[in-house]
Amino acid sequence: MEEARRQIGARCAGRVDYPEEDPKITVEKACESHCLKEWAEYKACEARVVGDESGVKHCSGQLFDFLHCIDHCAAGKIFEQLK
Repeated sequence: MEEARRQIGARCAGRVDYPEEDPKITVEKACESHCLKEWAEYKACEARVVGDESGVKHCSGQLFDFLHCIDHCAAGKIFEQLK
């Protein structure tokens, strides 16, 4: 077990450690206000399918639209903060 830990540590030696919090989380939270329309569409869909027990109805399209909006907003800001 100790040998495996040593090998993993050797492989990760070139990794950059950030002493502060991950900037991605902060930037994505800030971008949520830019994606209110997509969030509202997702919540409306969620309310429509709440009683569906068949599993046929879902809101994955609306969720992906919201996540795409967050990613689009955050991408440039995240890369600006990388070391």
